[in-house]
Amino acid sequence: MQTRVKSVIPIYLTGLVFLIYALALPMTRLLDVFMALAIATVNYFVLNKLIPGKLVDAPIVFEKSGDAVADRVLDQGAHYLHRLEELSQVIDSEKLRNQIAHLTRVSTDIFNFIKKNPAHARKITTFMDYYYPTALKFLENYVDLDKKVVKGDNISATMEKISAGLTKIEEAFEHQLDSLFSDKALDITTDIAVLDNIMEQEGL
Repeated sequence: MQTRVKSVIPIYLTGLVFLIYALALPMTRLLDVFMALAIATVNYFVLNKLIPGKLVDAPIVFEKSGDAVADRVLDQGAHYLHRLEELSQVIDSEKLRNQIAHLTRVSTDIFNFIKKNPAHARKITTFMDYYYPTALKFLENYVDLDKKVVKGDNISATMEKISAGLTKIEEAFEHQLDSLFSDKALDITTDIAVLDNIMEQEGL
């Protein structure tokens, strides 16, 4: 995940504008001070728009759930998501970047679900231990192959196979997310059945 860090240049330039104004014009009246502050403020906001700062990598962190197994899953998930983003930044293929974006969205939904429902963390072992590492392995191999100056038939064919493999991985990710919500729906159905039974016993 990336976050934008504001540039310090607008602050320095704004201070310089205020100083020039103070040196060039008399600052004997309160109005003069207000005018200088107003000009400096406008200058700051304009420069902030013109110099937006730069994007820097920010660590992906999920809040702790309180469950040891779930927290290990969330920590590993944060590492996986960070690695996905790193690979996305060095891949030129728009198709693969779109696939990575899809994997990121689905897996983020999965990890957010686990954060709220930590008991389900034990149900995504295959997802964490096989599907996600396989997705990263495919992408890392693609990056290595894409660095080759000359791409023969074997390299090109392998890169196509990687893209096809990622499509299957996307389906696996989606199935995992749907499975989690299916379990949640079953839990809710059970709760409703219990509620109906209690209300019937109470004559409601």
